[in-house]
Amino acid sequence: MANDVQVQPGAITGDLPAVKTETAGKRESMRSVYRAAWIFAAPGIIVFILFAWYPLIMGFVSAFQSYEAVNYAPFVGWENFKAILSDSITYVTFRNTLEYTILSIVLTFLVPIIVAILLMEMSPRIIRIMMILWYIPVSSLAGMIIWKWIYNKDYGLLNAILAALGLPQLGWLNDPRLTMIALILPGLIMYGPGLIYVASLQSIPSSLYEAADLEGASVWQKMRYITLPRLRPIIAMTLVLSTIGNMSVFENVLVMTGGGPANRTRTVVMYIYQLAFEYWQYGRATALAIMLFLVIGILILLQRRYFRENIDV
Repeated sequence: MANDVQVQPGAITGDLPAVKTETAGKRESMRSVYRAAWIFAAPGIIVFILFAWYPLIMGFVSAFQSYEAVNYAPFVGWENFKAILSDSITYVTFRNTLEYTILSIVLTFLVPIIVAILLMEMSPRIIRIMMILWYIPVSSLAGMIIWKWIYNKDYGLLNAILAALGLPQLGWLNDPRLTMIALILPGLIMYGPGLIYVASLQSIPSSLYEAADLEGASVWQKMRYITLPRLRPIIAMTLVLSTIGNMSVFENVLVMTGGGPANRTRTVVMYIYQLAFEYWQYGRATALAIMLFLVIGILILLQRRYFRENIDV
């Protein structure tokens, strides 16, 4: 027919070799990028495997061995776990650790949130001063040593204040009724994440509060429906980190009480340390560490299940 269009062979496919060449060049370029990425990442990966994953795997294996530092370590199966479960000190340390974690979260986790919310109602000058005080770096170990002297029964600062007020002096670190609170009190005063809450509060749009004021909302209503929901992601993250840190508490207990009096403050991590480096029972220490890991994992899963991060929930 006269209207038929004659298509020349290769008119459409004439540029395919160039397209294929360009595609092959892009693929080769991406391969070069991948090779360069692996070359630069390889040293870090090797170091991580040697000093993180390898000790972790060997530690897990040693939980099933009668492990000693220099001698052959035969496999003993679940004997280390059975020994730990039959040890009465294990239950004491878990009880102390859970009590410390609960008290610490109630005092050093919830109180700073309330303080940060109330702080935002103050002048910008006061807010800046508090943020500077929160941001001052303080060594945890040095702080614990200072607090140990403050708690000293004979010439500590707290008892000196009580004596000046005519009140009876207390054995802060020697009284089983006060020791746990005495351990947690420094964390309440030097709690750094309060700075995180203040920074998060400053990121909340002021238009939300202005709209709430126009609607006649009270302070409690603004806190409940605006402030706390938008702090939910930060609170959820900090709660997880606080739980892990408190369940792994060690250095402040070691410095301030050494686990006493009468095992009142001996925690799980401290008992792991004693089993490994004082009693030379590496297998039992690792078995107890695995049990602590499982307990912390369960607590974190429960938190993630029942404490959602979504601000709209």
